[in-house]
Amino acid sequence: MRLSLLLAGTAMTLMLSACSVSVEMDSTETIGSIDRRTTAMDSIVAPDAQIEVLARGFTWPEGPVWVEEDQALFFNDVPENKMYRWTAATGSELFLTPSGGATEEMAKIMREPGANGIIEWSGAPGKLLLADHGARGLSVLDPDTRERETIVSSFEGQSLNSPNDIVERSDGALFFTDPPYGLKGLNEAPEKELPHNGVYLLQDGEPAQLVIDDLSFPNGIGLSPDESTLYVAVSDPENAVIMAYDTGPDGTVANGRVLFNAIPELKEGGGLPDGMDIARDGTIFATGPDGVYVIAPDTGEIIGVISTGMATSNCTLDDAEEYLYMTSSSVLARVPLNLD
Repeated sequence: MRLSLLLAGTAMTLMLSACSVSVEMDSTETIGSIDRRTTAMDSIVAPDAQIEVLARGFTWPEGPVWVEEDQALFFNDVPENKMYRWTAATGSELFLTPSGGATEEMAKIMREPGANGIIEWSGAPGKLLLADHGARGLSVLDPDTRERETIVSSFEGQSLNSPNDIVERSDGALFFTDPPYGLKGLNEAPEKELPHNGVYLLQDGEPAQLVIDDLSFPNGIGLSPDESTLYVAVSDPENAVIMAYDTGPDGTVANGRVLFNAIPELKEGGGLPDGMDIARDGTIFATGPDGVYVIAPDTGEIIGVISTGMATSNCTLDDAEEYLYMTSSSVLARVPLNLD
């Protein structure tokens, strides 16, 4: 969610387009720089690595997910209510519009009706799970038919705000964040029914369970490889942090503490903590001011910054952890990694 820019199932027609709307870039174009805060950064991002631009022309790209079977990256342009698919062979192509599941009437009154975060979910093999602003819930999307089914859209009888990001536990349980970014007026929107902006657990076909209710703008979310720690980014300029929580098999969340304080890193127009991904060795890749922060999970130390030079919304690793893909302002980019 682009909070930095704020500072300065219903049936609907889904259309597939095979033509590219973004501007494809020469593979030699690069942006930004690698800020190596510690020597350990060289073992994560090679010393000669550069940030490669894959496509331009978006309003605010978000929610990237790598689908290994297709060798493809799916991502959303949230304000434009569009989903794109990128491959090395085809570049970036418009895949789905609208990307969000709002009714036509609801889309007109929403601030951002497009889908946001995307994951592959074991509960729906071969399909994509969307943090669907428009549906104000989580929606399963079939990439072949473009049909969607909303699996949760309320908490205790009240509509969710506009789910933003999702992470799956190994047993298929889902943690997701629910800030109000899809609603005009945000916390003051008349459509906002809940008094909090929560983090929820969805498991075993049960109703959504509220596990965190005291964060101002919960956004990106991730799990440590052993699933004992839940990370939540807070996109609040007054409290720009990444929180860490202990979490157990039953989904309980406790011992909330600040892992990374981004306030000293803030700069005008540079963005805030947003999306994240966690490597198999536990290294945290988390978006923040001007790029992606590489963070040590045990200390919260900044190992380095993959600096795109612009507000960066989200990032994801491919299955081989060969590349980190980043959605930054109007750009889709990637950087090669050096992880063992």
